[in-house]
Amino acid sequence: MIVAVCSLGGAPGVTSLATALAAAWPSSPVTVPVLVEADASGGDLAAWHGIDLHDSPAGVVSLAAASRTPVPVSLPADVWAEAGVEGASSAHAPLVNHAVELPGGLRVVPAPADPLEAGRAVDVLAHNPSLLRTGRVSVVDVGRAVPGSAGALLVRHADVVVVLTQAGDVGHAARLRACAPILASLREEGARVGLAITGPCPHSDGEVSKVASGLPVWARIPHDPTGAGLVQGEYRPPARLRDRLAAWWSERRDPDSLEWMPLIKAAKSLAELCDDFSGLGLSHEEQKEQDLGMSKEQRDSTVVNIA
Repeated sequence: MIVAVCSLGGAPGVTSLATALAAAWPSSPVTVPVLVEADASGGDLAAWHGIDLHDSPAGVVSLAAASRTPVPVSLPADVWAEAGVEGASSAHAPLVNHAVELPGGLRVVPAPADPLEAGRAVDVLAHNPSLLRTGRVSVVDVGRAVPGSAGALLVRHADVVVVLTQAGDVGHAARLRACAPILASLREEGARVGLAITGPCPHSDGEVSKVASGLPVWARIPHDPTGAGLVQGEYRPPARLRDRLAAWWSERRDPDSLEWMPLIKAAKSLAELCDDFSGLGLSHEEQKEQDLGMSKEQRDSTVVNIA
């Protein structure tokens, strides 16, 4: 399953949201979410977490190079065992082999900061995306998906597309309106597409959806410096009184919980929503009907709406 996170311009926190989304993905013994930084303008993860890509075989450059060769046929472990092959790689091994494990367990495939180097790697990956499907869940940080770019081409291979936008900003709203037909075409190709709104927005979910050719609003991402600092490798203790109270109450119930941070809470709800999608490949009309049904019956319980 490929989950693409992108913006239409300005990249308003795409990497932070993609990181939080991958980290908060519902865990299971067979689900190993991998965050792939496929931003053609250059990556931030290596700088955030002190990863030296020159001394590491991991990264989106090595992933792009490996994507040029055919992907080995993946079979269940019992099939390999019956064939007398021991220690065969699991289905998600090719992607994981290019990832770095961060403190806390999140696996990331970072991109170089150099836009030329990163751009070439993303272009190769966009034309050879098969390795992205060797993982159980691949959360792909595309950055700005400008129409006609390698990032936009990569988005077309995704099963779920989360578009982060500042709908309260006049420029972003105009860009969303202009690109809405392109985003709607992704749904016709079988992908799930939804909006995540960041920043102050005076408009309701319905008004934003109407501007965006009916695309549903899946989440509202709050301004949360503490949560953003956490995903960027910097832990910032809560400063505001309400944050300190929220942290105390969360730790009182669950010492390991980080959901008192609004960004982490929003990302978890969005991850659960994306993980619950089981209607991939539906026709455009079927998807529209199901989205409308969800907005009426499940929105209160699944979509985060934090002012």
